Amino acid sequence: MTLPPDPSRRPTPDELERLLLGASRRYTREQIAEGAGMSVAEVARYWRAFGFPDVGDEQAFTVWDMEALRAVVELVRDGVVEEPTAIQMVRALGRMTGRLAEWHVETLAEIVEEAEAGSRGTGSRLTSAYLVAQKLLPEFERLLIYTWRRKLAASVNRLVAIGQIGETPLLTAPASVGFADLVSFTRLSRGLSVEELGELVEQFEATTNDVIFGNGGRVVKTLGDEVVFVADKPETAATIGCRLVEEIGGNPDLPDIRVGIATGQVVARLGDVFGTPTNLAARLTALAQRNTVLVDETTADELSDDPSFALRALPPRTVRGFGAVRAYTVSVRR
Repeated sequence: MTLPPDPSRRPTPDELERLLLGASRRYTREQIAEGAGMSVAEVARYWRAFGFPDVGDEQAFTVWDMEALRAVVELVRDGVVEEPTAIQMVRALGRMTGRLAEWHVETLAEIVEEAEAGSRGTGSRLTSAYLVAQKLLPEFERLLIYTWRRKLAASVNRLVAIGQIGETPLLTAPASVGFADLVSFTRLSRGLSVEELGELVEQFEATTNDVIFGNGGRVVKTLGDEVVFVADKPETAATIGCRLVEEIGGNPDLPDIRVGIATGQVVARLGDVFGTPTNLAARLTALAQRNTVLVDETTADELSDDPSFALRALPPRTVRGFGAVRAYTVSVRR
């Protein structure tokens, strides 16, 4: 790896930014609007949807900003998507990549610190960051496209399968939603250092990710000590819940866990799921005992004929927003 334009000197912050953006900031909002064939108001609307802050009259845009906005506008003008849909797509992309970028910056910082503390140190964290980014960018860009295409194919295949079952609209379909959270996490976190807390959260996310994806579910989102997942079948969701209890509740390095699962019609929007099952699953999680999977009556009915699971009915409980709810504990028969 070498440092353009002169390897003998350290890069500047502007050069690092130019490497990451792929071009220099040289255009104003008005110039971008003219180049992309948009109004200034349209530029601002899409820019905010991407998750970027307003920049006023500064020369804050690159040629790639112009190309990205032009591409979105062409999709709308060619009739491929309507503008509200384009805005939603852009907003979803901004949210997902924003979180990914934050994680990568944290990882980059760790790599730089390790390099500077060891034999690979350059005497400049900025130089080390530049060198790592220079190598990482093209490789990860390929991985990003590969992963997106692979995930897209899986999601399309799932929607096609749902459409072939009956007349159910593709984005409104029956599903089982699960919530899993760590017990007493707030109290536990007070006694941990920042490094220890980071390791705990990382281990929790890695374990839940492996269990959920490995058993045919999908991670909707993680919220520190909580993960939300969805599965097309109650049996899949129950298997995931029981495995989470086994993998996390049985791990002495992790706190206990509790899981709530509910089944019914959900609406998919921007990578999230909405509907009664989502709200009920969250409520059931709060009612569940440690290292227990609690499911609603609909899920229990679906599991009742499956010899793989053992169900135990609990007395009806009053649940906020739902009234009296009958819940069941579920476990895997040994």
